[in-house]
Amino acid sequence: MRLIIVTFLSLISLKVYGVTPQEFLSFPFQELDLRYQIGEEWGKKPVTEEDLQKNPYFRRMANATARVRRGGTGFYIGKYNGKFIMATNHHVCPAESYCTGKEVVEFPLLGYRAGMNEFYGSWPEIDLALFAISVEPKEKETIDILEKIASPFAFDNNLYRGEKLLTVGFGIADNMLQKMVANQDSDCIVFSGDKEYRLMSDPDAFNPSDYQAWSFSNGCDVSHGDSGSAMMDRDTGQVIGIIWTGKIPKSSKVQSKAYLQNLLQNPNEDIWSELSYGVPAVHMKRYLNEQLANGSIDESKQIILRAILDGRFDAK
Repeated sequence: MRLIIVTFLSLISLKVYGVTPQEFLSFPFQELDLRYQIGEEWGKKPVTEEDLQKNPYFRRMANATARVRRGGTGFYIGKYNGKFIMATNHHVCPAESYCTGKEVVEFPLLGYRAGMNEFYGSWPEIDLALFAISVEPKEKETIDILEKIASPFAFDNNLYRGEKLLTVGFGIADNMLQKMVANQDSDCIVFSGDKEYRLMSDPDAFNPSDYQAWSFSNGCDVSHGDSGSAMMDRDTGQVIGIIWTGKIPKSSKVQSKAYLQNLLQNPNEDIWSELSYGVPAVHMKRYLNEQLANGSIDESKQIILRAILDGRFDAK
């Protein structure tokens, strides 16, 4: 599912983002959340000052989250080899040409916009794109802030069933102005088993992607515009994956608390066809290391990618 969309000012370009203007304008907006909803209530809520002050992990993740191409989401993972690196989905930035421009990235909470500096790759099998943004050396205050909010992938953390998650993005469901929204309700947890991952096709009946990606199953509410959102462990603050798709429209049965509780305790194949799906960071590392080993990645990009995979941040 191409969970990316644009604002009303760019309706003529919606097909590029996977939704036609006619489809967009015909959405029954009062029912929009039900197309995406998991659990008995819509869990994606506007980010508030109270949220930011209450939880340092939440605050860091929200500050690190940015709009990408106006209609998608991405986040800042850190500074490596002098480059300020962003992550988003492959389908948000399938190639360098899709994410060029002086203000392709916007951090709403920081009041900061930036263009792309370098593009390192986009890989459908892990629905991931990595690129650097332009930050001038004289922007010392911005550089200091970016250092504090860096949210790298926890590439060595395997997932477990019931793991509590947090997502922050700009999904359009119940959020027509695409304000920053976050999901951390009781259903936003891992539903797949411990260390259980699958290479799966997109279960979206509305606008499926044409590739398979390594996935884990979760119960987080996500909608178009959330593409590229980090998936963070609520208890540790570590980024364990990235959103890539979900079943749309959702079956009414997954909006039952009793059904979800039973699904968690007695897993069945609905876990892999009815919920939301993210790409686990552990598979990103495995896949990218394979690409580095077989020479599929240009030599000029290997130093940065190895630094990212090894967690070698630049020292201040």
